[in-house]
Amino acid sequence: MKYTLNKTWLDIDVDSLFVKTIQEFFDNYIPSKKVQHLLIQNKNILLDGNPVKREDDIVGLKLNINIYPETYNYEKIKNTIDVVYEDEIILVVNKPKDLIVHSDGTNDLTLTKMVESYYADKNYISALPIHRLDKETSGLVVFSKSVVFQPLLDKLLSEKQIRRNYLAFIKGKVEEGKTFVINKPIGNDRHNSNKRIIYKNGQEAITKVKCVACNKAKDYSVLQCSLDTGRTHQIRLHLSSEGYPILNDELYGVKSEICQRMGLFADNLEMYHPLKEDNLFIDANLPADLSKIYMEALR
Repeated sequence: MKYTLNKTWLDIDVDSLFVKTIQEFFDNYIPSKKVQHLLIQNKNILLDGNPVKREDDIVGLKLNINIYPETYNYEKIKNTIDVVYEDEIILVVNKPKDLIVHSDGTNDLTLTKMVESYYADKNYISALPIHRLDKETSGLVVFSKSVVFQPLLDKLLSEKQIRRNYLAFIKGKVEEGKTFVINKPIGNDRHNSNKRIIYKNGQEAITKVKCVACNKAKDYSVLQCSLDTGRTHQIRLHLSSEGYPILNDELYGVKSEICQRMGLFADNLEMYHPLKEDNLFIDANLPADLSKIYMEALR
């Protein structure tokens, strides 16, 4: 798709699209019926400057969409975010450890509030995370900047066109280069609401693992993990169930003096960009403490 952004309006080169009608455009780029309805009702999608109907032919006309149709009352705070990637509809930030993504009713500061503050001077941009990380896990989190394209990003995530990859620092020696797949369903722990368990009638959960480094002297390894599913605590529980507990994971792992945090980091992600029609590969820099022990394992 070829387009230009004029503040809140996306001006689309219709000749770059493989669709002929407004409804076909909706089907490909805006899967939410509610968002489709609101765009038409509020005149936030136009053809040659005129309101549209679903059956309207778009060929040869100028298509414009207000992709930031709402305004928000964001609070400006002092905390800053580590922006790794940003474009018209996507923001990717590097979440620090010990910070929740969105409010659970008990914490004042969240990653979402920090992103909202980042857009305090552009309060028409949304700050909606399309996935989450556990409080103790650091690394990449994707936010949607546009409520119009949020449903499409959600769809891409559910269809596994957004793949998240992690580095896990675990106790034990794993042969470098070894690969394996953990396919164990996950369910709730009835005795501890904060935990999950391997449960035969639970949700399907698949984790692909490769060992990228091993420090035999200190008895730890670094595993690269990719998710085919995104269950709560999936990597932490799966690795523990295989005898590879994550360092300093208070729920499923083991205490360790090797690092001063939980040894799990959302290292990179791969995703198909629906507007640019290309694949993005986004990497985060390892925190200094994890980078140090990673390099020690490579020696």
